[in-house]
Amino acid sequence: MRNFLLACLVLALCPAGLVRAASSPQSADRKPAFDLYSRGPYRSDVPRPESILGYELGTRETTYWEQERVVRAIADAATDRVKVFPYGKTVEGRPLRIVAISSPENMARIETIRANALRLADPRSLPAAEATELARTMPAIVWLNQNVHGDESTSFESGMALIYNLAATQEPKLLESLKNCVVIVNPSFNPDGHERFAVYHNSIGMNDPNNDAIEHGQPWAIYGRYNHYRFDMNRDKLAVSQQEVRQEIAEYLRWNPHVYVDQHGEVDQYFFPPVALPINENADRAYQEKWLDRYGRGNAAAFDRNSWDYYTRGIFDFLYVGYLDAWAALNGAIGMTYETDGGGNLGFAWRRTDGTVITLRDGIAHHLVAAIATIETTSTHREERLRDFYAFRKAAVDEGRSKAMKHVVIVPSKDPERAATLVATLRRVGIEVGVASAAFSTVSAHNYGDGANAAGVQKRFDSGVYVVDLAQPQGRMARAFLEPDAKLNPEFVMEQLARRDRNDKRGKNTPQESAGFYDVTAWSLPLTFGVETYWLGDAPAISAEPLGTAVDPEHGRRAPFAPEGGVSGGRGQQAFVFPYGTNASARLALALLREGFRIGVSHYEMRAGGRTFPRGAIVVRTGRNHDSLGARIAQLARNRRPGDGRRQPVLRRRSGWRRIRRGPAVAHLANPRGRR
Repeated sequence: MRNFLLACLVLALCPAGLVRAASSPQSADRKPAFDLYSRGPYRSDVPRPESILGYELGTRETTYWEQERVVRAIADAATDRVKVFPYGKTVEGRPLRIVAISSPENMARIETIRANALRLADPRSLPAAEATELARTMPAIVWLNQNVHGDESTSFESGMALIYNLAATQEPKLLESLKNCVVIVNPSFNPDGHERFAVYHNSIGMNDPNNDAIEHGQPWAIYGRYNHYRFDMNRDKLAVSQQEVRQEIAEYLRWNPHVYVDQHGEVDQYFFPPVALPINENADRAYQEKWLDRYGRGNAAAFDRNSWDYYTRGIFDFLYVGYLDAWAALNGAIGMTYETDGGGNLGFAWRRTDGTVITLRDGIAHHLVAAIATIETTSTHREERLRDFYAFRKAAVDEGRSKAMKHVVIVPSKDPERAATLVATLRRVGIEVGVASAAFSTVSAHNYGDGANAAGVQKRFDSGVYVVDLAQPQGRMARAFLEPDAKLNPEFVMEQLARRDRNDKRGKNTPQESAGFYDVTAWSLPLTFGVETYWLGDAPAISAEPLGTAVDPEHGRRAPFAPEGGVSGGRGQQAFVFPYGTNASARLALALLREGFRIGVSHYEMRAGGRTFPRGAIVVRTGRNHDSLGARIAQLARNRRPGDGRRQPVLRRRSGWRRIRRGPAVAHLANPRGRR
């Protein structure tokens, strides 16, 4: 009787939908699950992911360390085809790695192939005849990126199936593709975000396709899309602010791939290029459209064979340079985003508007097929893809000599640290920057602060300014990062104006057409950093020493970027004063506050020590602070950046009282006279 009562209680407490959930996605209207391992026969000595995990892919979320076991086991069993390259760590300490897969012949000379890819990427030192010969003989490099958004877990899962298929297949067609391509798989760009999502989703997922089921949402603290700092890393290839992005870029530039695919989720039906407008002009629209159409047709043929839905030219544009795909395109690769239609935020199962159910397993299958189709398309057009890559890089050099914007000059005198940070950002993405070793003059200097259309003027620049010559292989990326305005395709602009007019005619409180903009539409790094910058319309003779490549991967501020700072003006009987207009000044103020010193802010322009300080200057009174203030402020200003142990920008003495050349101005006041 007790058992019967308990059974009744359980039935009463469990909602009917949860009881049915496990069987619902397997209803009679569903086709049999796609076979992830249909490209055999396979080598028997290479383990399948399921044999290591103990469950079928798609039945639960795989955690990072489980994936690591799979990757290492396959690599250890297929050493002739597979090699793992570690390239960094996440904020939470999880290793980042890529997996290179190719034919045994290619893997035996993988470093030579990588070196040749770097040669092909620099047309200044590679004559066209040699480039043609390289294109004839070397494999193309295809980079498949997974899981930049941690809760878009489908690509995290499909990456394991992809690595196994490439490592173990004995199918002649796929083996031929491996002879023609080196495939690089990044199994997880964002392990930290993925772990938050995977652990949470496994704990609450019940395979319930109903859209309001708890497994189809994430609490804000879990939200796995972002990295440890809750930052969207698919927007960060412009600012390059995140540790994982910096490390991935450094590894990318070691290989310079010719195709780059970023696999995402989740949409109502699968998306692959061609893309929607606008397309960034610096990526060479005709070049991109030619290849995006070719890859789209290759993917479409593979999907048509399976009667799978897909769409192109919708929603996802190609304008903002901070996306992973657009950034790769500016390097000369064919950068593409693929969006799958199952898994991730759609859970283990999701009921679509027409009543059909899409599953995590479906999404895995779709990503796997698209990835292999991309490899096969590249294999078919390998030589042409390499020739066009070289031509793209050569065109970037030529445009730097012929287009209106030929050089960009960054003047560090007003805020040397921000200028150094801007330069470090450019160098992280492979843009060459020099330091002028002698003064030079131009007749066509356009000040960014005067607006994009300001006429060029004659100007002389002192030695020590930073110079970006756009006649370089990364010239198109440099132009995209530094130009005052991002230009929109004319037909896209006309369509947006037409939509606005149609919406105006419909009137308020009626359904409106949405704008065609997907995301970010305007940027300019010189304006973002607030650094004095000019672009030059002429090509004056500039003697510039190229900056080296040894940049701290975390902070990028090493000599010659950050000379010492200091204090001038005496003992400071009344107060210390410094303008609050630079990052260094802000850090100094925060460091003093953290250590318990009391500081004030001038509400008005003030005169002190023979110098005028602007409104907002920081005033640190000696009489209201501990006697250690003088020694401590001198140490903070002179020796180290507060908080991270790196050097503070320097303060130099010039004729008269002084002139600030670097860093925060710090002055002692014998008798501050207040405002005027």
